[in-house]
Amino acid sequence: HSHRSAHGGARVYLSDAFPESERGKIFMANIHEHGVLSDILVRKGSGFVGKHGDDFMMANNAQWVGFSMEIGPEGGLYALDWHDADICGSDVLNSETGRVFRIMPKVSLAKDFEGRYGDLDKMNDLILADLQTSQSEWHARRARIILQNRATKGPLSKDAQARLISIYRTSSDQDHRLRAMWALQVTNMLKEQDLVQALSDQDAYVRAWSIQFLCENENASVETIARFEKMGREDASPVVRLYLAAALQRIKPELRWKLAEALVAHSEDITDHNLPKMIWYGVEPLVKLNPAKALELALRSKIPMATNFIARRAMDADAPEVLITAIGKATSNRIDLLEGMRDGLEGRSDVKTPANWNALYTKLKASKGQAAQLSTELAQHFGDTEAAKTYMATLKNSKAPTADRQKALQSLAVRQRPELAKELPALLESPAVRFDAIRAIASYDQESLGKLLLEKYSGFNQKEKAEAIQTLSSRPKYGWLLTQAISKKTIAKNEIPTYVARQLRRVVGSGFVEVWGPIDHVAFDEKAYNKYRKLLTDQAVSAANPANGKLIFKNTCGPCHKMYGEGGIIGPDLTGSNRGNLDYLLGNILDPSGEIQDDYKMVVVTTRDGRTYVGNVAKETERQLTLRVVGQDAVLLNKSEIQTRETTPTSMMPSGLLEALSDKEITELVAFLKTRK
Repeated sequence: HSHRSAHGGARVYLSDAFPESERGKIFMANIHEHGVLSDILVRKGSGFVGKHGDDFMMANNAQWVGFSMEIGPEGGLYALDWHDADICGSDVLNSETGRVFRIMPKVSLAKDFEGRYGDLDKMNDLILADLQTSQSEWHARRARIILQNRATKGPLSKDAQARLISIYRTSSDQDHRLRAMWALQVTNMLKEQDLVQALSDQDAYVRAWSIQFLCENENASVETIARFEKMGREDASPVVRLYLAAALQRIKPELRWKLAEALVAHSEDITDHNLPKMIWYGVEPLVKLNPAKALELALRSKIPMATNFIARRAMDADAPEVLITAIGKATSNRIDLLEGMRDGLEGRSDVKTPANWNALYTKLKASKGQAAQLSTELAQHFGDTEAAKTYMATLKNSKAPTADRQKALQSLAVRQRPELAKELPALLESPAVRFDAIRAIASYDQESLGKLLLEKYSGFNQKEKAEAIQTLSSRPKYGWLLTQAISKKTIAKNEIPTYVARQLRRVVGSGFVEVWGPIDHVAFDEKAYNKYRKLLTDQAVSAANPANGKLIFKNTCGPCHKMYGEGGIIGPDLTGSNRGNLDYLLGNILDPSGEIQDDYKMVVVTTRDGRTYVGNVAKETERQLTLRVVGQDAVLLNKSEIQTRETTPTSMMPSGLLEALSDKEITELVAFLKTRK
């Protein structure tokens, strides 16, 4: 729920002071919406999922920034108000105006009990132990902290120890048992044999917490791990299996294998929103430790994600031959292994054809369906001429499904197959694959293809024109042709986004600046700000049509920004931003590079074959760099292929965004940006 909890403070449950109907929800402060919101947790599989509850309390002040929340001893909800106009920025504008608010129902339902408003530090151990059954969560938690502190200085009183043990062993209330269990643990009163015994408890959460406590110091005994393995096979609770999956990461790698095998055998956990990933986190180090053994685990796995990820990681661990052997043995989960191998090869040109690949390829190619299709994709990764012929035949077949032709074109372009370059002029005449053909030209460094793009440019639709500009700015030869076209006005300057102009400056050099003019970031334009401030009055914005504004947003902002789940991912998601504040909107639109987070700084990468990419970093590993590029899927680059990489202190967002819009369009765009749903 990023649009609800964006930059939200700590989440809390309401106390016994509030109606029962409110106490099943979790509450959080949302700094962009200036209020306290609620979510409802619903049990699902090994955990919970949240769905939106009511907006619990909204502030009447746009500078109210709820930042942290706590429950007090009387049941009040306390919210720390940052109280500042700069919500997402790094500067604290009003450092002396923070406040603390207390939120209470008009009539508190909190029941008074002896000591509720007393000083817990002065209470004896037994009273603090008794508070583990309190209706006030604050008192139970605070009492545990005090007991933990006292236990570091000496043992608790005998009667307090007995009381905690009694609650833990005999209470019919699950929450009280867990509180007592936690108190016993933090006061060092639960021994290993107690926790091992609790592994057989009738309550799933007691079993789960026993697993966690036994692994906390990462020194679980071999006998305990054997118990975990049995539970992994036999325990019916997905909650327990989740804690076992988490325990994998706290067990020595060489002792994880049998527990991992037990957990991946549960096909009922395939769709669980936690378990497949948690199992994978525990298994991942094992793949590099022993690829062959990890792939034996993958062969027995009934959880496709785990199988797929093990295969993918095996490729990254430089064990392709072992993986190919496993694929040859596989039956029910062969597709998962093949997809993992394909994913592990994505973007890599440094993998030589494994010695045992051709035999498997011959076998898979003869089969029908998805396995044969995946084998062709893999063969193409290895530069297989026969696979390239298959793709070329699909591409030339105008009756083949468009999706298959597009995929064939993309695969051939990635490998820079010379036979594709000859076909690209003809493919530009085919509406079904024209867009992908324009993009594919960037894979080649042929001046004739660049000239062809410029000749055809006027006949392209808007999306194709934008892609042609991207392609023409990717290489020096193409970039110079585009610069000349701008100079001759055969391509209008306003068709070149600012971030592309910055890219062209690097691709072409000073010759581009002579044509374009200054391109560096300029300071905030106060004259423009005042102009738009006068235009965008509350009356004008409320009278504008937000539906029209949505269409304008889709064309101007949507390629980079999401709103309400639609749009690009180059820039921040705007749904949860401070869109109701006109100063906030104008500041970010008119001066996008004025204050920019590291994640959104423009990165310029040039590869060894002379191609330039501009985007921001989505992901980086030791081997690869993934860039988010406007209008494209993420671009995956091998670091071995990168010649230069530069991070600039500027945003990819153009500073003159509003200049191309009429006053009516600007007002409609802002009307849409200020909508709340």
